[in-house]
Amino acid sequence: MHNHDPATSNQGSMAGIIRNYDWASTSLGPMSSWPSQLKCAVDIAIPSGAQIVMFCGDDFTAIYNDAYAPSIGTKHPGALGRPAKENWAELWDDLEPLLLKVRDAGKTVVAKDRPFYIERHGVPETVYFDISYSPVSDEHGHVLAVLCIVNETTERVGYEAKLKRLASIISSSEDAILGIDLAMTVTDWNSGAEKLYGFSAEEIVGRSVTLLVPDNRVDEEARIIARIKAGERVDTHETVRRHSSGRLLDVSLTVSPIYDADGRIIGASKIARDITPRKEAERVQVLLIGELNHRVKNVLATVAAIARQTFAGAHDIDIASAAFDARLQSLARAHDLLTRGSWEAASLRTTVSEALSPYPPEQFEISGPDIDVSPKAVVALTLILHELATNAAKYGALGAGSGKVAVSWDVSAPDAQLTLSWKESGGPQVTPPTRRGFGSRLIEALSAGQLRGHVDLNYDVCGVHCMIDAPLDTGWSDHDHIQSRI
Repeated sequence: MHNHDPATSNQGSMAGIIRNYDWASTSLGPMSSWPSQLKCAVDIAIPSGAQIVMFCGDDFTAIYNDAYAPSIGTKHPGALGRPAKENWAELWDDLEPLLLKVRDAGKTVVAKDRPFYIERHGVPETVYFDISYSPVSDEHGHVLAVLCIVNETTERVGYEAKLKRLASIISSSEDAILGIDLAMTVTDWNSGAEKLYGFSAEEIVGRSVTLLVPDNRVDEEARIIARIKAGERVDTHETVRRHSSGRLLDVSLTVSPIYDADGRIIGASKIARDITPRKEAERVQVLLIGELNHRVKNVLATVAAIARQTFAGAHDIDIASAAFDARLQSLARAHDLLTRGSWEAASLRTTVSEALSPYPPEQFEISGPDIDVSPKAVVALTLILHELATNAAKYGALGAGSGKVAVSWDVSAPDAQLTLSWKESGGPQVTPPTRRGFGSRLIEALSAGQLRGHVDLNYDVCGVHCMIDAPLDTGWSDHDHIQSRI
């Protein structure tokens, strides 16, 4: 199988280490033998800005990205490519059940601020993480790896715990601290509150604290005061408050009773912290997980469709296997190209060149404007060009030393319609096939489905001529899957 190298175009430090690692010495074997689903997951995880570690195979061999490396301290880089139990030994009794739940039961494990005991800097410490552990499975549902997306929250958890202990005795702080009486009137207001909420003390003291509360949360203050009157402390919780400009803020809020000299409750002190950046990071994490799942599912669907049609009715399993491997290599080249472009778009010229790279360049004449196309178009065109080139190598122009293939494209205005042409010459005379093979069905399905266009495949006696017309699209949309059309 082609030695597909995840993140070969990514210049990050972990990408380089992974690229040069001796995987053949591990239980995973050489990278070329890895299942395509595992390669794809690594391709996406390595350049990600989220902290991601993957535990692969029966011994949970570790693969992780640059963002994750600092979270394991001096265990990096020795942990890469080694069974998890070797480098996470001190917390293995805690970690192994989580990994087994994902690998053996296929379940996803999610937790916020989960504590872990670890010795990452040579000393014992308890750290906290938001975690999402999910399975990476092959087309048969067998779990190949546990994908762990984490976000260390140790600093935040420790800070908030210390704040629950000191809130009632701190008189000044960078945090927003304010006092209210039992009628919910603001009595005290520090500089932190001014920074957070935008009101000066002169503007807010003497007015109702409900000025800070969104209309749909006004009842919160009444419930807080009721608990304060009962002598309760309202522990740190997350809520929404209103800035003087009217915009809404995500805040972490702690409320404690204020006593007079005789021990009577006369009001409440509030400590608020702006958690908008963390909430935004959580929203980004949710989007990232969703995007990762979306892309992996699309890749698996494509691979499954290609496998199903390649092996359906195959008389020679070796020939079918070679064809399947070649198609997966073509798909891998498309994913390598997209990784370099952060999965947003890729150059059409580069896409064509990469797709035809296994063949002698002197047999091709490539021309057309250098435009960007969408990820779905990159995948579709790469697979189409692979099928055309494979057929030309067996029966057409690429099978003869004098044969030539002209690949050209143009974009028509004003509707941005892409027209791509494949035209063979100089090869043996072409005889139209007596039946439609998988290659022609794949070309038609990709043209109509992924490209939302039309293909004209002409078996002219002088050489195959394929014309594709499709709308030029630089967005990502995979509502029409390949397997529904092959």
